[in-house]
Amino acid sequence: MFKKTLMAIIVGTTVFSSVPMASAATSLPEVRKPSLAIDLIVDGKKVTLPDIEPYIDDAGNTMVPIRFVSEKLGADVKWDNVKQIVTIIHKGNTIVMPVGSKNVTVNGNTTTLDAMAIKKEGRVVVPLRFVSETLESAVTYDGGYGGINITSVAYQNKIDSGAVTVDRWGRELRTKQTSKEWNLMSDTPDNVYGIKKYMITHMKGQIDAKNYINRFTKEELDRIAKNVKDYYKFALNVDYRTINATAYFSKSFDLMGHNGYMNPMPFDEFVSFMKKNKVIVEGYAFPDTSTIYSYHGTQFIRTKFKFRVLNAIDITQFNGDSYNPGGRSDKVTWVKKGKWYETYSDVSLFSNSQDIQGTLKIGSTGNMFTKGAYLYKELK
Repeated sequence: MFKKTLMAIIVGTTVFSSVPMASAATSLPEVRKPSLAIDLIVDGKKVTLPDIEPYIDDAGNTMVPIRFVSEKLGADVKWDNVKQIVTIIHKGNTIVMPVGSKNVTVNGNTTTLDAMAIKKEGRVVVPLRFVSETLESAVTYDGGYGGINITSVAYQNKIDSGAVTVDRWGRELRTKQTSKEWNLMSDTPDNVYGIKKYMITHMKGQIDAKNYINRFTKEELDRIAKNVKDYYKFALNVDYRTINATAYFSKSFDLMGHNGYMNPMPFDEFVSFMKKNKVIVEGYAFPDTSTIYSYHGTQFIRTKFKFRVLNAIDITQFNGDSYNPGGRSDKVTWVKKGKWYETYSDVSLFSNSQDIQGTLKIGSTGNMFTKGAYLYKELK
């Protein structure tokens, strides 16, 4: 691996263009513009999508995959592949939306949206306004960390009555809080809370997430989560056709916590390998603000990753976390080309300031595949 320490551990960045590459005799995908991870929370629970994620289009419209949102809100969704029309039946209402049109028909009455429904990678995505106007749900966008909350009237009534409790981000806490270590969220599987912690420094003591989170304001945790998302926006979106060592170093220097110096030499080595290995990968990071903790002198935040490797000669080495495995990191032999994966692990954070809450940033690229300290599964 690179030098897996808290200071000057290197991870790759890439400069993307939205202009398609020539595809003459190859089946390589076009060069893509990477997207920031957007947490999608529907009625208090984060939604795990099997493929396409919410994104903001060039016109500034937030686009969401309609089937998964509608079904989470209790709707029945039908797709007419011949006519390219989505029909949604929700609380006795019939909503019809043709792909490629801004016009939506609700019980025979037509309304015009800001953007049209489009088909992207086999999924129909619609402007977020569609959800609020036709599925009778409140929609808010939290730009602090990048999250969308969609809340039905029925669920809001549960919140108002105290039947459910949500955190500062609108996520539902489990009714039974049986852990002294974690604030248990209703959308998080038990095995995620059982992931092994790993030690970087050797100071004594730890502060569990249940207590540590209270030291941070929402704004401070938003900034930390946004930093992790921004970092992996480029670290999990590598394209050998456009990767550039200078941009790679500059972006890493901006987003990582360090003591003011990072050795630029490993950047050239990593970029050279990504080019030689012909890596094309895309992905996202979803740090969980409820899980920040301190462990023997290092701060960590438990994070869900989602990625797929579209091209590589050695498919086990596709980003800084998987590059040159050994020592502390696993070789990810289970990865298959073109498959979406979800993984969970702890992301280390670092600051050289006494103001920890205000200055924590990504501390290492050795986060995703630490031996014995991560979970993974193929999304289907």
